Amino acid sequence: MGSRLAFVRRYGRWLIALALLPLLGLLIAVVLAYEQGIRVESLGWHDGLELTQWQRLQSGCVSAMGSRLRITGWYPLTIAMTDMHLPKCPTAPKELSPPPWTPPFDLSIAALTVPGLPPIAVVIHQREQRWHAQARHRHSQATAVYDRPSGRWSAQGQLQAADIAPQLLGALNVTGKGGWLPHRLEGALQAEGQQLGYAGQPQRGSVRLEAALAAKQWRVNAALGAPLAVGGGWRLEAGHALRASGSLDGVQSLNLNMLATGPQGNVRLALNTEGGNVARGQGSLALAGAELAGTVPIRWNRQELTLLPAAVQLPAGLRLRWPRPLVLPLALAGSSSISAELQYQELRFDTVDSRLSWQQARWSWQGRLELAGRAGGHELTGTWQGHIDAAGLSGDPASLTIKGPELMVTLRLPVADLHPPRWSTQAQFNGRYRHFPVSGVLSAGYAAGRWAGVVDGRSKLPFYTQGGELAVASPWYGKEGQWFLDSGSRITIAKGLIATTLLKPMSVTAATPLRIGPKGVFGTLQISADGAVGSRWILPNVAGQLTVAGRQGKARLSLPAWQSELTMTATMARSSQRTGAQGTVTLTAPLSATMSRGLGVTLQKGMLNGQGRWQWQDHWRLQGDIAVSGLTLNWGSVLASDGNGAAHIELDQNGVTLTSIGPITLAELGIGTQVRNAHMTVQSDLSTWHFTDVYAEVLGGIMSAASLQWPSQQYQTVAVSHLDLAQVAALQNDPNPTVQLAGRVGGNLPLQLMKDDLALRDGFISNEGPVSLKILPSAGISSMGQSNQAVQLALDTLSNLAIHDFHARLNMKPDGWLDAAVTIKGRNPQQNSLPVVLNYSHRENVLELLRSLRIGDELARRAMHRKPAEGLR
Repeated sequence: MGSRLAFVRRYGRWLIALALLPLLGLLIAVVLAYEQGIRVESLGWHDGLELTQWQRLQSGCVSAMGSRLRITGWYPLTIAMTDMHLPKCPTAPKELSPPPWTPPFDLSIAALTVPGLPPIAVVIHQREQRWHAQARHRHSQATAVYDRPSGRWSAQGQLQAADIAPQLLGALNVTGKGGWLPHRLEGALQAEGQQLGYAGQPQRGSVRLEAALAAKQWRVNAALGAPLAVGGGWRLEAGHALRASGSLDGVQSLNLNMLATGPQGNVRLALNTEGGNVARGQGSLALAGAELAGTVPIRWNRQELTLLPAAVQLPAGLRLRWPRPLVLPLALAGSSSISAELQYQELRFDTVDSRLSWQQARWSWQGRLELAGRAGGHELTGTWQGHIDAAGLSGDPASLTIKGPELMVTLRLPVADLHPPRWSTQAQFNGRYRHFPVSGVLSAGYAAGRWAGVVDGRSKLPFYTQGGELAVASPWYGKEGQWFLDSGSRITIAKGLIATTLLKPMSVTAATPLRIGPKGVFGTLQISADGAVGSRWILPNVAGQLTVAGRQGKARLSLPAWQSELTMTATMARSSQRTGAQGTVTLTAPLSATMSRGLGVTLQKGMLNGQGRWQWQDHWRLQGDIAVSGLTLNWGSVLASDGNGAAHIELDQNGVTLTSIGPITLAELGIGTQVRNAHMTVQSDLSTWHFTDVYAEVLGGIMSAASLQWPSQQYQTVAVSHLDLAQVAALQNDPNPTVQLAGRVGGNLPLQLMKDDLALRDGFISNEGPVSLKILPSAGISSMGQSNQAVQLALDTLSNLAIHDFHARLNMKPDGWLDAAVTIKGRNPQQNSLPVVLNYSHRENVLELLRSLRIGDELARRAMHRKPAEGLR
């Protein structure tokens, strides 16, 4: 109150009416703008005298200023102004005097601006020293009349609450009258509020205020006739709220008792003076309820209000404390240093070098905020330097750093758009999550009672050799203290290389809102991947669902092109230095030709089952077992059937290794002649294959090798034994053979197993017991004998031969041409056991021979399986 009276004294004769009614007094003071101290920047004539810009100085302070002041009449003096401002000056007139004598005049101001009030339209008339003033702002209006000869004044007005703040309802009627003579101002003022309330609240209340001034002493009484809604579910309870009295020098007695009740609890403010006529007192602000607790001791005197050190519990789990007294000047304008701490769970906000300032209804805070603490298992630190007022925030961007075992991110938060009611902002972030670099933009805003926004982030998966860029586009929101990524949130991973494996693009989409907290992520996601390509294999499109619960997850995936199912589990693992993940994988896949790309063979049927464990810590690693049953495949024109076996497989950054578990078996292999009952053990990296304990039945005998490698430039020995010469002779595929062999042979065949070729060097075959050779009669044989007597003699000698010594030297080039040098020693029993020694060389393309045999066999099978109608045609 003291500061308001100082404001009145400062404007002196300008603001005479302020003591009667603050608003109307300021309006009346405008007519004295032509007095001493006015400076004019531009003077001209436009339908009258016009001052483009003007100002009035008082002790070096601009006490009034305006633009476009026009004088269009001289008696009565007619003045019109576009706008007028009355700033606050540090000095004020010492004495309050009535307005002096003036000639008749009419004054209109389109917009009068006074600190703490909105622009007001003003019209003032003066005739025969009787002053009449009108003021209007939107739907609110007021009038005041002052008769200078008698000194009597009166005022009345109606103020709409919505003109003060849009969310307020109701009206306030004001009336007053009194006297104003030199060195004497007195009067009474009454104000009644009706149907007062807050938008959206059903409660309506009334208030009555009475104020009186006489002999430089004043008193004020205010009471609520009914509970008054003030917004947010809060209301002021009815009763005598304020009784105060004092002099023009300040407050002498005060009794304030107000109780506010709301959803979070009760707040009671009580103030009382100490002793009679002493401008000092004490009181308290008490908070109690479900979300409120604490008491704030209060001390006050004529100049200031002091909040003693205290701590209070506020809604939403907030706790406010200040370790040193907070001193607030009792003035319409002032400032105070603020040192306080706000706690939310494990977070603490501290004010540093901060200051709270106000000028009537306007307030502002300026300083620095520092944040420290923990939230969601992470350490948070931050700082902000800036300015806060009712319009929002301004200043430097705020910085926030989030640290945790797996996360380290720095956010830069602009505050330009942080203003009520949405408090929207858009922050840039940069850092890492586990070993992933992360960056992007996080938007946030407050609407419908909750925080929400969108995160748009980028990263690169570290285990990708090339590519593998990750993008996140996710709407998010907070609800009941928990945070969610909304349905439709999407993570996409671009194609990239892991070692020599190309992973095609994939995406993960939230099928349900994902709850995120200290214990991990909870929800369901849909997975879609375009597959992968290795150096010798291909993985088709993958689709499925992933369910996550904290640090665990389970995925069920399908490969439609392969009619296969894949199940995976995952558990996040953490050690003292590193983090990673591990889990299991199960695969069930019917084998088909669509799976054959890159394998070099064509799968026809069979079943593949696999299970294993995977882990990731710096790099990927997969270990497991696979089993194949009922395998049938085609390798060029080589047909393999009824293959069975199991193998252990390992996959890591160095590639793939495969080791058979027990023997791999194959019932039949058609290479032109049938190879049956083959079995071996296998080890491979899918590039080089190592076979051990090789065994197969071929041509009535056995083929075996202790160890073989394919491909290889080395010659590796394959042992053959008990080969049936009758089956060897049958390879000629002659329906009327002229040569008949019997007996068994064996030996060693050094083979060079190249990627696409086969060679033989220095192979050796010999008989394993008696061997017989017969030349059967035929037209061809007879004609050969008749044409040459020597040939006939040779044919007779070899026509029936019992061989006791048979051996052959074999060599074959990669093109398939076999050179055989054969030596036969035996006797002809039909010619008195005539001893025979035969050296024989033979050259034939074995690959072409076997190929023709396979083709013939294939044609025969097709003919046997051909439908009758096709056969008839």
